[in-house]
Amino acid sequence: MQLNVFFAITAAIFFIFAGTSHASPIEILDKRATPEYWLSRTIDGDKILLDARAVERFNEFIRGRDSYGADLENYPRKISAADLTARINQLTDDVHVSASPELMAKRNLDAISGAVEVLYAVTVERTNVRLLPEPPTGDRYDALQGTALDPAEAVAVLWESDDGAYIFAQTRNYFGWIDRNSVAFTDRKTWLNYVRPKDFLVVTGNKIYFDLDDRRILFQMGAKIPLDNTASSDEDFWIVRIPMSVNGTLREIPLGLYKDERLNLGFLDCTTNNFIRQSFNFLGDVYGWGGLNNSVDCSAFVEDVYRSMGLEIPRDANRQEGAMPIFAVFNDVTHEERLDIVRRSPVGALLFKPGHVMLRLGDDDNGTPIIIHAASSYISGDYKIYVRKVLVSDLSYVGNVNPTIDDLTGIAFAK
Repeated sequence: MQLNVFFAITAAIFFIFAGTSHASPIEILDKRATPEYWLSRTIDGDKILLDARAVERFNEFIRGRDSYGADLENYPRKISAADLTARINQLTDDVHVSASPELMAKRNLDAISGAVEVLYAVTVERTNVRLLPEPPTGDRYDALQGTALDPAEAVAVLWESDDGAYIFAQTRNYFGWIDRNSVAFTDRKTWLNYVRPKDFLVVTGNKIYFDLDDRRILFQMGAKIPLDNTASSDEDFWIVRIPMSVNGTLREIPLGLYKDERLNLGFLDCTTNNFIRQSFNFLGDVYGWGGLNNSVDCSAFVEDVYRSMGLEIPRDANRQEGAMPIFAVFNDVTHEERLDIVRRSPVGALLFKPGHVMLRLGDDDNGTPIIIHAASSYISGDYKIYVRKVLVSDLSYVGNVNPTIDDLTGIAFAK
């Protein structure tokens, strides 16, 4: 997701008139839209590309290049007034948010003074991270929507809105305003068990729901669910700790989960075949701008595929391109040269163009590069057509003015 207020507003207007298409000319629906087709074409597809230590080095590299990310385990205990004010302003400055003085005043900046003590909290439900302390106005395009967090995410709480309804928090790869009712506060020691749990399950399906009392809890791909080490799992169940809020304070509830293919003990291995399998788990899912619709946009889609293997990449497409190891940059190259560069890039590589990111599946029987991505829209003649789904396509579709292959700016991959 490349956040842009003008685009968001314009897209919302277009959507009203264009509606949603269940299939489109850009979508591939034949055997190339199956994981089996691509898995059969890989060589040593289950070979580990990055072991656990290499994954850690990759994540350290990304944190050093992404100003939105943080090493929560070593996060400072206090933050200066100047740094906190700058960070809150950065969030709106980076995306050119224009809001009323009343809404901007809700950030409570005038009350910041001295060093601010960091507090510790854990999300207890899927929750939105907002650019300003204001709830979403819809479920499609919302200019103030940053991202969404799964339950059991550790957040460092830095500030609160003037009415206390929202907290300003740092997450592992984002920061912004979160509804206070969606988190539970705890001590630092307990919080660190969520930052880096010793034993945990990873959601490998596109999403999974759990029912607990009167709540339905959603976890999306890549989410970590801490195991309850005080309980013994059997051959049919894992016992996990589910965070809940009791008057704003963390309480952990043990829950037995059936063992199935949507959950894995620890991260998946980083392999070519897992890039394919994980990306196809989202096929057909609705497009969710900034995590709205309980779903993914283009950058959340690839982020979740990568994090299911323990690879923590930035949240937004422009920052992914700026932070990740570069395979290729497209400067003054012809159409045919572009095709050749794409064909030489590895399966699972991320292809970038302004405002969009796609994941490479490989080349089909005709040598055509094929991608899978969370697509919002494309251009057909004089019209913008909304598809709003995760789909398989080639690079010939027009996203703005040119075929996508001719708008590519770079390719990145984990290495």
